[in-house]
Amino acid sequence: MSMGKTDTKQRILDTATNLFSGHGFSATSIDDILKGVGITKGAFYHYFKGKDHLCEVILERAVAEYHQLAETLQATDNDSDSLRQWYQMLIEKQTSGQWLYYRLVMRLSIESTELNAAIQNKLRTFWQWCQTFYETLIRNTADRNEIDLSADAAPLARLFIAAHLGAVWLDRCAPAAEDMTSVCETLLKTLFQTSPHES
Repeated sequence: MSMGKTDTKQRILDTATNLFSGHGFSATSIDDILKGVGITKGAFYHYFKGKDHLCEVILERAVAEYHQLAETLQATDNDSDSLRQWYQMLIEKQTSGQWLYYRLVMRLSIESTELNAAIQNKLRTFWQWCQTFYETLIRNTADRNEIDLSADAAPLARLFIAAHLGAVWLDRCAPAAEDMTSVCETLLKTLFQTSPHES
């Protein structure tokens, strides 16, 4: 019995993640989620107070997954290439077709002014964490490769985040011949004014 309950909750989370990342929060109704999962409103409200609460839970899961990826990267103890490794991890996840969290966070961020205060706060905290994390990756990469950064790490981190987010979003409506790996490698090369390391 409890296995069935767990399965229903998971199916709600998976279906809503897919719908929110593909269509956006505002364009997805509870009825869309119910239809996708094949459950009644009563079953939905057994697990979640409403669509906002469901979105908060999904966003918490997405952020936890990002933190876990970051911990995995930091455990490799290869700071000299950590920025490139981070991009490769994200690209592999995004192109797998199974990992929707990057697209989800993008969609929610774009819609943030229409979301409730709790979700806005979670998004703000997530992007602040990203900023700090990218600054650390940039400094580590520069230090280990003995590259003297000509700019502060903070604006460079924001540039990396914006470039990656923008490239993914642009590719959805105007696909380019270059894949995300090429875009990221070009950004790394431009930043550090050095050729990317051979794999």
